[in-house]
Amino acid sequence: MRKTVQIDKKIEVLYIVSAVCAAILITMSFLFCYIWKANGLRPEYIRDVSIDITGMIICGVLIFSLVHDKPWDSQNRSLFRLVITLCFLFHFDLASSYIEGHPEMANWILVTDTLLYFTETLLIYCFWVYIREELNIDKKASPIINKICMGALFAELTLDLLNLKFGFFFTVSKTGEYIAGKCEPFEEVTSFVIYIAIWIVLLREKKHSIRDRLILLTFQVFPVLAHIEGVITGDYFLVFPTYLFAVMLIYINVFATRSSRLLEQEAELNKQRAMLMISQIQPHFLYNVLTTISNLCVTDPEEAEETTVLFSQYLRTNLDSLRKSEPVDFRAELGHIRTYVELEKKRFKEKLNVEINCPDTGFQVPALGLQPIVENSVKHGIRGKDTPGHLTITSRKVTGGHEVVIEDDGVGFDVNAPLPDDGRSHVGMINVKSRLQQMCDATVEIESSPGNGCKTTIFFPEKLNCTRKLIP
Repeated sequence: MRKTVQIDKKIEVLYIVSAVCAAILITMSFLFCYIWKANGLRPEYIRDVSIDITGMIICGVLIFSLVHDKPWDSQNRSLFRLVITLCFLFHFDLASSYIEGHPEMANWILVTDTLLYFTETLLIYCFWVYIREELNIDKKASPIINKICMGALFAELTLDLLNLKFGFFFTVSKTGEYIAGKCEPFEEVTSFVIYIAIWIVLLREKKHSIRDRLILLTFQVFPVLAHIEGVITGDYFLVFPTYLFAVMLIYINVFATRSSRLLEQEAELNKQRAMLMISQIQPHFLYNVLTTISNLCVTDPEEAEETTVLFSQYLRTNLDSLRKSEPVDFRAELGHIRTYVELEKKRFKEKLNVEINCPDTGFQVPALGLQPIVENSVKHGIRGKDTPGHLTITSRKVTGGHEVVIEDDGVGFDVNAPLPDDGRSHVGMINVKSRLQQMCDATVEIESSPGNGCKTTIFFPEKLNCTRKLIP
């Protein structure tokens, strides 16, 4: 709860700081551009240049934040492309505002304004790509919409290149002035085609909350309103700031969503860790070990003492793990597994044969992340046999990471069978797999069939091995 409040406060502070920074930067940009008047900047463009400089600075901050954000996944990359395209849009608009009205720059004005038109459509297309990543839409699931958006972008590029020769959108006079063409009001048609495709996708989307979809719609609704206002007044200065405002809202929403998801995962990991602790010290296990020690006190006092020491080590490791919020070396987890196996061998004698061959120990695992799998093999596999059972634990370095294999020749089970409805909890292995995946990005594969034992293979990636922590 305390962590949740801290994250909420950070998000509120982020909103406030963004607003304050925007106000300060706009003010500074106005002052800066006012000084530029002495160097030839036309007074009527001071406002536009101020907005462009402010937008570029804010985009730069967002780009820096995204580059340093982890993980660098497809969603981050698509948002990065969106922000950097917006930064280029401000850059081209700044260049256009600064050189317009200079006759010697007429050709450069034509090129800059052409790039400006195309980049705005490219920005809308980048937003579609971000929508696709944010909503987890497979390219193959919406081939028509993908083709429409790609076609609109290609059509915009073609029309902008043709405009350089025919000037149906705009031309530049010999004095360096922008002159609107007869087809200028239709220049945004390609962008609106992509907008409509995105609206269709968002309206069909039901898995995300209304708030998330409304925030995504701000990238379309506000610029559209700004374009309409520009058509009415002949001044489009509000269009680019609305893009910037929408991108900032999307970025903050992504930060808030990821923070909330991280807190939920950590809370779930803590819950699973506590459940694992309890599962390792269940009353029946305590009873069985104490019964074994009691019998040994009569038949073999020395072995009884040895078993008591092992049991003490076992309990100490379990209780110590309850306080650990970080992964542990595989060597330490392997030591705990050995202790558990020795205790079980005290009970089962020759019925339990264990072979441990783990030359590779240079990686980390969740505390008590593998011992429950070993216990599962003994408790539900080997113990059900009438003949002696064998348990093998191996580890090795493989391409891209480390692999641990836990294999037994017990009674086995049907991996595809549903969980039995016997009133008991059967989510132990589900929790173990979830914990391994969330903390270490590990994958767990189970191979088993009735009468043929069970083989569990756990793969730990090298680069992402156990970088996550639990809440203390």
